[in-house]
Amino acid sequence: MTFVNIPQLERQGADIQSKVEEFEGINRSLRNRDKLKDNAISQFSDQLVALATRLQEIERRQQLLT
Repeated sequence: MTFVNIPQLERQGADIQSKVEEFEGINRSLRNRDKLKDNAISQFSDQLVALATRLQEIERRQQLLT
């Protein structure tokens, strides 16, 4: 014969649910932070390409002058 402690099971279920919600919030926060970092990396990459293009143009002009 098995006795089930319903109130204890309900508390454990509530504890598990609150942990799941906490981890979901952390996961959301980490995903948002990753998106921000991805955007920053993309902007830096674009700036680097623009600077490389400008540098090539300056070098080309200097070669034409010499």
